[in-house]
Amino acid sequence: MLFSEALGLRKSQPQLDFVDIDLDTDTPLFIDPAAFHDCPGYFAQKCAADITSFFDAVLHAAGEGDDEMGERLLAALREPDEIHLGLSKGLPKGRGLGHLQASIIFERIKTSKALKTGLVQDLNDVLMFVRGVGPDIVSDITTNIIRRHLIKYTQDQFDLMGLEINNNIPTGLLWDPVDAKWEEDFDEIPVVKDRRILLVPKRFVKWRYDFSKAGTQYYNKFFINYIRQDQLNKNGPLVSLIPKKFGPAEKKVFKTDIERKFPNTKGTLEEFSTNHPDIYDKFKSSFFRHNPLSINSLMGFHGDDFREIEFTNHIIDALRKLPSGAKHSADYQSLIVGIAHFMFYPELTNPVLERPLNGDRKRIDIAFDNSSTAGFFSLVRTHPFLMSSEVMIECKNYSHDIANPELDQLIGRFDPRRGRFGMLFCREVTNKGRLADRCADAYRSAQGAIIVLTDEDVIEALDAGVFDRARTIERIMSSQMRDLRK
Repeated sequence: MLFSEALGLRKSQPQLDFVDIDLDTDTPLFIDPAAFHDCPGYFAQKCAADITSFFDAVLHAAGEGDDEMGERLLAALREPDEIHLGLSKGLPKGRGLGHLQASIIFERIKTSKALKTGLVQDLNDVLMFVRGVGPDIVSDITTNIIRRHLIKYTQDQFDLMGLEINNNIPTGLLWDPVDAKWEEDFDEIPVVKDRRILLVPKRFVKWRYDFSKAGTQYYNKFFINYIRQDQLNKNGPLVSLIPKKFGPAEKKVFKTDIERKFPNTKGTLEEFSTNHPDIYDKFKSSFFRHNPLSINSLMGFHGDDFREIEFTNHIIDALRKLPSGAKHSADYQSLIVGIAHFMFYPELTNPVLERPLNGDRKRIDIAFDNSSTAGFFSLVRTHPFLMSSEVMIECKNYSHDIANPELDQLIGRFDPRRGRFGMLFCREVTNKGRLADRCADAYRSAQGAIIVLTDEDVIEALDAGVFDRARTIERIMSSQMRDLRK
C-alpha cells in the first residue's frame, strides 16, 4: 500500500514533494549524495554540509591511520528501513554495517591509492574505487548522515498535509557536524502501520541502475577510448594490423584485447585515474551530475503509468468546481500546493506551511526552497535585488479582486535572507490593469516582486501539455516580470 493511500491523502505522486513509498516493501530508488551538492535550496545545502563534514572526518581518520575512529564512524551506519527505499524484498529489515564490515571498508579506504593521490573526495569517489562499496551502501550512508534533516522534512510535510504526529520516540543516531560525532535524541517521527516513516524529497533520488553503471560507463567511454588512442599513437602491443585489398594495412585496437589486458575492475580504474586524474574529473563532472527523475519514472516504480492528460483534466476540473470564499480556503490551499508541486517540479522543493518569521509575529502561507539551476526561478534567485532563495506563496480563495492589503501582507514577509519574490494565487482578477499597477508600484519602490496567478493562468499552463507547459509557465511569469519594470 502506498503511503498516500494509507493516510487517505487523496493526492498522487505528481502532487507530492516526497517519494510516495510503498509501505509493504522497498522502492528501488537510492538517495544520491551528488544531488545535494548540485542543488542551491536550503534543505540541500544543509544536507550537503553534513555529508561533507562526515566524509571529511572519515578522510581525516584514514589519513592519520586512526582505525578506531574510522571504524567508529562507519560502524554507526545501518540500513535505514524508515525510508522504504532500496532493494529489500518484502518488509525492509534494517542492517548495520557492523564492526567487521566497517573495519574492512575503512581499511580499503585507508589503503586506496586514490585516497593518497587526492582523488577520493566524496562518497561517489568511494563508490568508484573502493571494493565492497556499492550503490546501496552509498545511499545508506547518505541517509544516516542526513537523518536529522529528513526528520524535520517529514515533520514539515505532515504539517503541510494537516496531519499530527503526537509522539516523542528515539531518533536513532544523528550526525553532529560541529563535534564530528554521532549522537542520539528523541523527536516526533510518524509511525504508520506500526513502522517508523521518514519521507524523502523526490528531487534527490536516483534509480539504482544510474549508480551501478558508473564504473561501466567510465570504463567503456573514457578508459577504453584513452587506451585505444594511446596504443595507436605509440604503435603499442595491442595494435592489430588489418590487411586491406588495396593500400597499406589498417591499424586497429580491439576492445576485446584491451579488456583482456586491462579487465574492468575497481583496481584497474583506480590505477588509471591516479595516473590520469584529468580524465576522471571529466567523467565525474558529466556522469555524477544529478538529473531529477521525471514524474513518469517515479510512478513507474510502482507499476503505474502516468496518464498526464487524465491527471491534468482531473485537477483542472477540481479547480473549476471548488467554490470561492473563506469556507473553502483550506481546500483551495491544499489543491494549489499539489498543483505547484506538479507545475514547478523540480525547481521548487521542500514546501513549508505557515513558516514563522520575525519572532512568530508574521506567518506566510507556504514557502518553497528555490532549487532551480536554470530558467525563470534561477533568474529570480540570482537577481542582485530579489535574491529569491525561497519562493513565498499565498493562496487567496476570494470572490473579489486582490487589493493592497493582500499585496502588503506578502511584501511584509520579504527579507534579504529569503528574498523579495513571491507568488499570489487567486481565483480571478477583473481589473487586471489596476492590479498590475499596484504590483509595479511595489517593485519600483524596491519592496519586491509579486507574480499573480489566477485560475485562468493555472489552467492555461496545465492545458499546455508536457512539451509546452514549462514554456507556457515561463511566458506567463516573465511577462508579468516585464510589466513590473515598465
